[in-house]
Amino acid sequence: MSVHGEYSRALETLIACVRTLDRPDRESRIEQLANARVDRNPDLSTAARNSLEALRDLAETEATPTRIAEASTHLLSHCRIILGTSE
Repeated sequence: MSVHGEYSRALETLIACVRTLDRPDRESRIEQLANARVDRNPDLSTAARNSLEALRDLAETEATPTRIAEASTHLLSHCRIILGTSE
C-alpha cells in the first residue's frame, strides 16, 4: 500500500475509534480528525501536520481508552515518517 493509503487507513481507524466514545466533544474531535484527511488538504505533509494537531488535542483528554491510544500512536508514527521528524 502507498504512503497515502497507509496514512489514510491509520486516520480512518482512529476516527472509527473516536466514534465509539460517549463524550460531549466527540463530534468536534471527529471533525478535527476528518480535516486531516488527504483529500481535505493540499498535500500529504499538510494533512500529517493537521493530524498532529488533532492528536495533541486528543491526548489532552483524560482517560483515553487503550484502543484510541493505540490508534493514535499508529497514526503518530505515520505522521512522523511523512514529516521526517521524531517529535
